[in-house]
Amino acid sequence: MPYEPEAPKKQPSQLEKNVLGKGGTTELELKPKNEGAAKAHLADDVKYEQSNQEVSDLHNFTVDAVFAGPVYPLEADRGRHIDLAEGNPNYINMSDVGNSAGLTQETREDLSRIFGPNQLTPPAEDPEWLKFGKQFTGFFSLLLLAGGVLCMVAYAVRQEDTENLFLGIVLFGVVLITSIFTYNQEAASAKMMKKFKAMGETKTRIIVGGVSTEVESTMLVPGDILHVKLGDKIPCDCRVLEALGDFAVVEAALTGEPNAIKKVPRKSDNPDEPALRQKNIIMTGTDIAIGEAWCMAVSTGDQNVMGRNYQMMIKAKEMKDDTPIKQEIDRFVKIISTIAIFLGVLFFIINVSIDGTLSVNAIVFTIGIIVANVPEGLLATVTVSLALTAARMKDVMVLVKNLEAVETLGSTSVICSDKTGTLTMNKMTAVKAFVGHQMLTTHPVETASWSYLPPAGGAGVYEELIQCATFCGSAKFKSPEDQKGPGGIVSQLWEHLPWPEREAVDGDASERAILIFNEQRLQAYDNMGVTGCKGDDYDSAVTTNSFLPVDIKTMQKCLPPKRTWKDGQSWSLSQVKEHASRVQAARLTYGTVDKLPFNSKNKWMAVTTDMRAAPKSDSKFVTWIKGGSDVVFDFCTHTMSGGQVVELSLEDKKNFAEANADLASNGLRVFAFAKVNYESLNHIAHDGPLEDTVHYFAETMFKTDEFKEGETDESGKPVEAGTQKPITVRGRPQIPLVRPDIAKARMEATGDPAYFVPKVVFLGLLALQDPPRPAVPRAVAICRQASIGVVMVTGDQPQTAAAIARDIGIITKTGRTEDDVIVAKLLSEPGKSRADFKTDRERILKSLKSDERDSITAMAVEGTRIATWNPSKMDGNWSRALEFTWKQGLVFARTSPTQKLLIVQHFKIKESEGGPEKIVAVTGDGVNDAQAVTAADIGICMGIAGMDVTKEAADMILMNDNFASIVDGVLEGRLIFDNLKKSIAYTLSSNIPEISPFIVYILLRVPLPLTTVLILCIDLGTDMVPAISLAYESKEKDIMKRAPRTKYDNLVTDRLISFSYFQIGVVQALAGFYCYFVVFHTEGISPADLPMHGQLEGYFLPNGFPFGGFTINEGLVILAKAQTAYWVSIVVVQWADILICKTRRLSLFEQGMKNNQLNFGLFFETALAVFFVYVPGVRTVFGIEKLRFIYWLPALPFSVFIIVYDELRKWLIRNYPGGWLDRKTYW
Repeated sequence: MPYEPEAPKKQPSQLEKNVLGKGGTTELELKPKNEGAAKAHLADDVKYEQSNQEVSDLHNFTVDAVFAGPVYPLEADRGRHIDLAEGNPNYINMSDVGNSAGLTQETREDLSRIFGPNQLTPPAEDPEWLKFGKQFTGFFSLLLLAGGVLCMVAYAVRQEDTENLFLGIVLFGVVLITSIFTYNQEAASAKMMKKFKAMGETKTRIIVGGVSTEVESTMLVPGDILHVKLGDKIPCDCRVLEALGDFAVVEAALTGEPNAIKKVPRKSDNPDEPALRQKNIIMTGTDIAIGEAWCMAVSTGDQNVMGRNYQMMIKAKEMKDDTPIKQEIDRFVKIISTIAIFLGVLFFIINVSIDGTLSVNAIVFTIGIIVANVPEGLLATVTVSLALTAARMKDVMVLVKNLEAVETLGSTSVICSDKTGTLTMNKMTAVKAFVGHQMLTTHPVETASWSYLPPAGGAGVYEELIQCATFCGSAKFKSPEDQKGPGGIVSQLWEHLPWPEREAVDGDASERAILIFNEQRLQAYDNMGVTGCKGDDYDSAVTTNSFLPVDIKTMQKCLPPKRTWKDGQSWSLSQVKEHASRVQAARLTYGTVDKLPFNSKNKWMAVTTDMRAAPKSDSKFVTWIKGGSDVVFDFCTHTMSGGQVVELSLEDKKNFAEANADLASNGLRVFAFAKVNYESLNHIAHDGPLEDTVHYFAETMFKTDEFKEGETDESGKPVEAGTQKPITVRGRPQIPLVRPDIAKARMEATGDPAYFVPKVVFLGLLALQDPPRPAVPRAVAICRQASIGVVMVTGDQPQTAAAIARDIGIITKTGRTEDDVIVAKLLSEPGKSRADFKTDRERILKSLKSDERDSITAMAVEGTRIATWNPSKMDGNWSRALEFTWKQGLVFARTSPTQKLLIVQHFKIKESEGGPEKIVAVTGDGVNDAQAVTAADIGICMGIAGMDVTKEAADMILMNDNFASIVDGVLEGRLIFDNLKKSIAYTLSSNIPEISPFIVYILLRVPLPLTTVLILCIDLGTDMVPAISLAYESKEKDIMKRAPRTKYDNLVTDRLISFSYFQIGVVQALAGFYCYFVVFHTEGISPADLPMHGQLEGYFLPNGFPFGGFTINEGLVILAKAQTAYWVSIVVVQWADILICKTRRLSLFEQGMKNNQLNFGLFFETALAVFFVYVPGVRTVFGIEKLRFIYWLPALPFSVFIIVYDELRKWLIRNYPGGWLDRKTYW
């Protein structure tokens, strides 16, 4: 396939090319979203022989095994010549590439064996042993490992003290167990993410054996003929065969250049240029910015240009900023580690200063202080939280590329959402038409047949509207194979399905609705006896009396071959008439001279067709126009009346304005249809082949000149010299400009009467209904309760957008927009109607009184107004508009992608610069949405309607395109943050009763109330399962009623530290000391005698002094009982702690005890404590002494106090929001 003109005997490897950049390289700077810059060298010496060939010669190529996959090529394939047209003469149909035969399936299988799958070899992953090893490198793990090493050193110095040995073993065991747990959870999450990503794999439409079909992009092979369109990401390196209209790609993925680069099918003018600079080659990973095209795959997988530079791209993508939740966890680790190390070192110095020597006790003491401060179970809790989130997000059909990003979604304060398919069902139905000053209605169009002719003689313009709607679209019906049940019996024949139930391809929901409308209308005409088909005479069967006649043979082409009940049976004439698509047949019959695909900036599309075969057409060539009603009508100059083309009158404009306003105010999506006739061509005898007509349009009909230095366009803006003047829509070939205002201005400016000023004839309106998704109104209401602003950003006109926004609650039922107030005042004026809205709008707006302005509580802003606002700073217009987000609703209508980006950027402007500084989530699906999606804090792409480039830019993909899933994601994000806070609050509370014994031990010289081993029994034994169980805690009832957290609301705040350490922690420490002293008192030693009689003074040691009238051994037993009682007291008060940490604001009694994992955690920590206390062998290992049952009871009042105190605190917070307790203790 690809070749090097001067191939050396030994080809350099791809790695050598990438790293060394031999043969000429381009330095590329990549700056993906939130990433640092990374330099890569892009090998640009790759050349493809196909760029230097005519399209007619592309069927011949020679396999160059150097460029095949390293595993797949056989030695016999080296230098092998393959003729793709051998036995397949229609491999490429020169006159209509879309009707080519393409590769046969056998040839594809042969090529697949040689070149392998069309996928890049994934980057080498760390081996599992290394992934496991990295679990030991966390800062907490390193602290515990260091502590274990010190314990072993202490044991080596004093081997008679086996406690140090046990402690070291336990520390090592803790790190091992938590590492295994975390590793297993991460492995499970990674496995789940792989399944998610498999759901997002793309498909490509190709031609196989003459049949258009979709295949997985990984199945493409060199030689495949594929169709690519606006928004697609190119799946492999391709040679352009046929460009439909302007066709351009953005090669930013390869070159970093954001501008669209035009691509053409003609043979290369410079064969020495590498593929990267060829105008007829499009590269893998680049994005289509304009138009659509038929292409031939020339290189796949690792062999294409992207593949050769893949590792460089991977390195650039790895340079990512940490997610907010990871930053928060890292911040927490630093805070706790700093406290632990500081306290450990401080008391180590104090201990050494008091003793006057460095002792083993001082080292072990330091280890105890550090271990007491480290929440060993935190990372396990985080991992479990993310794993649970993955499972829950899967249930709501959300693919999250990085699970940690879900927490960011929980912080979202503004959601900027598309309308179609996200807020609505994307199941459009044609429900109304405005034709010949009459409104025609049916609902739904699929089940109720419209009259085949409108009343009152509007047939002519109605037929013209159907023709326009037929040609202005790319959607067509899919023709699958029979769906057969067991034994090969047909369970449901595709041809028996009603038109609306047949699957459509190559178009969005709007085009599908219009396709069904056209198909039923054209069939209705035939069924009324218009057709002239009789018998089975295919050659003479033509719908001669129809306004859009088609040949039956052409209709037959629209059906798959031998497609019916029995294998080998062909379609009969009656079956063709009944089941073939007349829309597709009409598009085949009336050739497309040129096409301008829909453009999100212009909001319209145009198709020029050869209408010489239509008997009722008064023009040989017609340009058909479809687009937004307000946009298209603005440049219409004529309409049809009584079958004649007449100039638009004031009455016509008034009727249009009222009809358009009526349709839009009911939330309908309104399309306008128009045409341009070329009467001048009717006098030219030009009846040659279609390709000659195409050439004539391109080269002969219109002459276009270029701007000269210093010239400006119609708006007065300077234009770069050499830019083509907009007399025709640019392309090869070119569509005559349908904007008569611009053409007339040029004609007057140049004085050249040769300029063509078109008559643009308005044909009518077609209104589509796209009902809101049932779950969306409730989801929007939840967002309002959660203080999250939902903003609709749509391309629809303001009236339509505002009507839909009211239906779903973005604009409240009582919300009045600026236009609502203006219309109400306009209609109150005598003789005024909706038709006067456009002309009188500014006058009435200026005349509004203050009370009338105050009545505006919502806003629907049109994109043309945004264009006049400050693009980089927060001015008065932006401030006023964005404020309506949190009033009664904000909608942006008729917006361009650039304006959508500006909306996102202005929501994010910092407060210090006058902006709202919000966390913004943005939905998008088209290629032009990628900028806004990338700029958002959370970019969300539609999984069904979304285009590849937008999916890649997004952080989340909605597999069901449902807005309600975003709200589910917000809830999950808030829940992750909530539950991590709860787990940390619970874990930190036990730090004070763990640290304070060492402090008292040092300062008062009492016997050590709690050993380091028992601390580990708490942190890694009794506390571990309850702490992790909080990750399973369900949402609090008010979680979606709180305002989004701000950047100052960290995971660990001074209020959380105050709550855990100085409120609950202090009570727990008091409970521990109380139990400790109770044991001593009960056993016969007065607590008052304990100061200055601890281990530091030589008491309660195996070789120490007796105390209190007891022998040394008896004293050690009493001390062990007291230490065990202290440890048990922590378990008892942690019962209360886990219960109060179930909620942050709500009462425990509202939340309930539905968390079964937490209930098990309570049982587990109690059972573990009983196991440690009463099993003899275990007691020996941990230095625990068997307790009388009565010693479990002294801590119970403290547990009750903790619950009562916290319930009272939360009650006061709920009933006095914003009060002192709320501000100082709500964590």
